[in-house]
Amino acid sequence: MTVKVGGELFDRTRRALRAHAVAEEMNFYRPLMGHEMTVEKSRHSVSEHKEIDDLIEQLEATDPSSSGWLATAQKLQHLVTHHLDEEEHEVFQVAGKALSDNDKHQLATSYRQEMERQLDAMA
Repeated sequence: MTVKVGGELFDRTRRALRAHAVAEEMNFYRPLMGHEMTVEKSRHSVSEHKEIDDLIEQLEATDPSSSGWLATAQKLQHLVTHHLDEEEHEVFQVAGKALSDNDKHQLATSYRQEMERQLDAMA
């Protein structure tokens, strides 16, 4: 299957990654930056969101039939996988210690709501 910029798969992936980054930064990383034990990991994760967004912009500006597009798509896949692994195995572990159960519930609820708002706005 070929993926072209503007194609359905690329558009869904692009929207999902951007919506996720906005919702997560507002409703997870911003609150975590107020805790000494999570500020460094939060800043790192936000910087990875920026790197992911930069790669998406590169893909949008590159001819999908070029080898450069595929190389950039592979970098994006690697970075997204790395980011998710770090979140799952490091960030969430430390956040679990820094946040109360009530905070976790509230942040999860606000994250889901913002994610829906972002996806609706991009539709």
